[in-house]
Amino acid sequence: MIIVLTGAPGAGKGTQADLLVKRDGYKTLSTGSALRKHIQAGTPIGKVAEGLVTKGHLVPDDVLLKILEEELKGTETEVVLLDGYPRNLNQAKDLETALVKHRVKGVVALEVPKDELIRRISGRLVCSKCGATYHETMNPPRVKGVCDNCGALGLARRADDAPDKVATRLEVYENATKPVLDYYKSKGVCRVIDGNRGTEDVYQDLHTAIEHLTGGASRTSRSVEQPQV
Repeated sequence: MIIVLTGAPGAGKGTQADLLVKRDGYKTLSTGSALRKHIQAGTPIGKVAEGLVTKGHLVPDDVLLKILEEELKGTETEVVLLDGYPRNLNQAKDLETALVKHRVKGVVALEVPKDELIRRISGRLVCSKCGATYHETMNPPRVKGVCDNCGALGLARRADDAPDKVATRLEVYENATKPVLDYYKSKGVCRVIDGNRGTEDVYQDLHTAIEHLTGGASRTSRSVEQPQV
């Protein structure tokens, strides 16, 4: 079964997903990470996606759905936290009708004010090797410029994390995602969590919401893919 973990860029999904994996044993699946994995591995669906990405096109819904199907194989009896999908109403409906073995049990959305999101994103640093994320002031690496996770040098700010681009990204997210949240709210399976608090407080509310939505269903300590913030 699937729990959709959503929130605007900078809302803290990656941090919270890591805690939910380590403490509660849930699996996580990030569509962005899965897409990059298939492209790097040169799988048939990855080659299709790469051809589109290199031409500057968005990866269409049917390709993303096929990648999800591949990544979700063998997880039918477990709880998977899905990050980065669905991003629009069509994807939400595809998820419900195409992946019948993976029911969406609920959606948990992290809500953070726009000015705070901009502050968080503009200070974010990313490891170019493993993708681990940090923040200049809120979550710096133990050694400046060195990734805690893999030891690589060269933590850097993503080009689209520049303050002048963040506002546009947030507007796009809000316009695309609001119909998705309304869709799940109409089904009574959407929980909104105040993400503008301490990490531990947010985690406790997420933990409680997911436990309620899943009824304490089967979990595992092995994650499918580590999500990005």
